[in-house]
Amino acid sequence: MLGRVISYVAIIVAILMGVMAIAMPLDRLHDYMVVVRFFENMIPALAVGALVKYLCGSCWNND
Repeated sequence: MLGRVISYVAIIVAILMGVMAIAMPLDRLHDYMVVVRFFENMIPALAVGALVKYLCGSCWNND
């Protein structure tokens, strides 16, 4: 249930960010780009962490 709520929240946030990018005037677009660049740099680090957790998950569960 919690995973479903988190998924819905993430979808709503993504849609709102897309609408903001379209509706913002060009002089305010720089503030939005700071948020986008933050996520662009964060996603590869999270992906590597998730890959390591997935690959080592079977090692840690065989106690």
